[in-house]
Amino acid sequence: MQFSKLLTLTGLLLPCSTSWGAWYDQVTPTRNDFGGIGLMQMPTARMAPEGDMSINYSRSNPYIFGAVNFQPLPWMNASIRYVSVTNRLYGPEELSGDQSYKDKGIDVKFRLLEEGYYLPEVAVGFQDIGGTGLFSSEYLGATKRVGPLDFTVGLAWGYLGNARDIDNPFCSVSDSMCNRDGYDGNINNTGKVSFNSFFRGESAGIFAGVEYQTPWDPLTLKLEWDGNDYQHQPQNNNQPQDSRFNVGMVLKPTDYLDLKLSYERGNTLSFGVTLHTNLINDVMLYKKDPPVSKLAKQPAEKDWDEVAKDLGRNAGFYPRKIYQNNRQVIVEGVQGKYRDRQQADVRAAAIMYNVTELGTREYRFVEESAGMPVVETTVERKTLEDKFNYNLDFNDNPQLVSVDSPSDPIGKQVWQRESTSGWSYGFNPGFTQSIGGPDGFLLYQVNLRGSLKYNFSDNFEIGGNLALNLFNNFDKFKYDAPSNLPRVRTYIREYLTESDVGISDLQATWFNHLGSSWYSQVYAGYLEYMYGGVGGELLYRPFGKDYAFGVDLNAVKQRDFNQLFGFRDYETVTGHFSFYYQLPWYNLHTQIDVGRYLAKDKGASFTLYREFDNGVRLGAYATFTDVSSEEYGEGSFTKGVFLSIPFDAFSTSSSLSRAGFGWTPLTRDGGQKLGRKYSLYYMTEQRGKHEIKVREQ
Repeated sequence: MQFSKLLTLTGLLLPCSTSWGAWYDQVTPTRNDFGGIGLMQMPTARMAPEGDMSINYSRSNPYIFGAVNFQPLPWMNASIRYVSVTNRLYGPEELSGDQSYKDKGIDVKFRLLEEGYYLPEVAVGFQDIGGTGLFSSEYLGATKRVGPLDFTVGLAWGYLGNARDIDNPFCSVSDSMCNRDGYDGNINNTGKVSFNSFFRGESAGIFAGVEYQTPWDPLTLKLEWDGNDYQHQPQNNNQPQDSRFNVGMVLKPTDYLDLKLSYERGNTLSFGVTLHTNLINDVMLYKKDPPVSKLAKQPAEKDWDEVAKDLGRNAGFYPRKIYQNNRQVIVEGVQGKYRDRQQADVRAAAIMYNVTELGTREYRFVEESAGMPVVETTVERKTLEDKFNYNLDFNDNPQLVSVDSPSDPIGKQVWQRESTSGWSYGFNPGFTQSIGGPDGFLLYQVNLRGSLKYNFSDNFEIGGNLALNLFNNFDKFKYDAPSNLPRVRTYIREYLTESDVGISDLQATWFNHLGSSWYSQVYAGYLEYMYGGVGGELLYRPFGKDYAFGVDLNAVKQRDFNQLFGFRDYETVTGHFSFYYQLPWYNLHTQIDVGRYLAKDKGASFTLYREFDNGVRLGAYATFTDVSSEEYGEGSFTKGVFLSIPFDAFSTSSSLSRAGFGWTPLTRDGGQKLGRKYSLYYMTEQRGKHEIKVREQ
């Protein structure tokens, strides 16, 4: 009888039609109220285009949803979500005032089967994992496109399946599958991934729906059978439901904006807005960079000072030394502009071609980082000439650039930079934020940071950053959560409010290349805004491999709250053994750090990120230590996501600079690492297997 409901719904939602072939690809995925890809309240099995990112806002009384949704892989979709429960207070009035309760969570969905001619797209999803679990749910869904219609049917456990249409089919496998743990109100249990609740409970709910792409492209209509009856809401917040049918529409005025309107529960008008971008496709292709030098028929008179300046201006390659022998020119220097190293190599080779005779057959460029040689690229004169002058057969495409581990130059030194020392400075804005706290949903600080650095040599520097507070609302920050550990990070309010001017960092750093694959750095000073001390890092980075090993060790002491020159009493030794690996799929990078953290706890951190072809990096991390969830407190363990965007992806000029954004659900004292200024792994990333492959294409 219960399965007959599912069959009846399927029959209603799957009318027979074979005359919609011309519409087949016009149905595009839209977002539901929770910010994931779906109908209104319910999900679908659809995925967004690869690299898609959206910011979503929707209101369905008494809930306001805010979410950021990502499509990092073709078969994985994820959301970071906040929910404001408008008819519940966050906490005591003396702390939170009239702020409504805020809940945060993470949603993920994985495609199990890609849609075929006959078979539907099938996906499994997990809602509200790693949070309080107020809206936790799991589901299996199938979606099939028929012309302008996109049909979905699925089964949900937990929140999305609270209508409890059928007995849980997994109960027949094990009696334990009939028991589902709910939120018990203990904040020390929040933040965990509740594996023991997945697909559990005495019953499950049926959901179904259809999206209709109208003949007017910007408009999509929706009809949904809700799997929730809203009579088992968290916080005893049950809502009346006059109908399980929800209806809605999505209007797309542009490719980057969705406007949503729906009528839900038979009594509630809901609306929402979605802003889209794509981390792969939405980039600035036009660049105002200087044109690549044309190959001259006769070499110009050599003026090595002018050649060095031209290499910097046109190729972003700033030479330190130039050598020449009877068949090669070797240039040692730093790439300071072009993230696209293939373009940089061509630009540099064209410049050298125009000042060398026919007898010079190769141009070698040794790229350095802080005085340490990283990679060496070689461009053959004849191949460069053939490519520029189109002297190749149609199917002939010889490799222009070969990349090797740097070797000692052979030949006479014909030029050297006048001085390896000097001052440099810069200014940039800074932004610090805390989201979702009891004192206020968004606490922020905007500051101006000035940097000053003096290089004694290519591999020895002293530099720092001074931060000037411009404005903030951290005066609202009153709640210091209890901690069972040394307060290594939870004094953040004191560090942000004690002084309007502070030294973010001020350290001396010495870099050294110890051999063909070994790199090191030693540093001392105010290492970050909370800690000062001494430390060092050693990295083994074999050329052209997809792995690397490293170790760092640091003796640090906690700084005074005013971020000037004093220290507090707390001190510790922290350090990690690190393993880096580039996975063979989707340019995925992994990092595992094992060691001792600032609170003297021991454990491991796991980081995974994807780098898209345009340089955008999207990733997540989690840290697990020997601190129990009770000792750790709210959040259970340290975790977060991050996004790193290269400036040149969205600007008209090439640049190596990046903007970084991070989200951590809650800052606690367990599993906290020292914020080191430099990472040898990223300083030597051009030695990686993937980077070499891209460069040689």
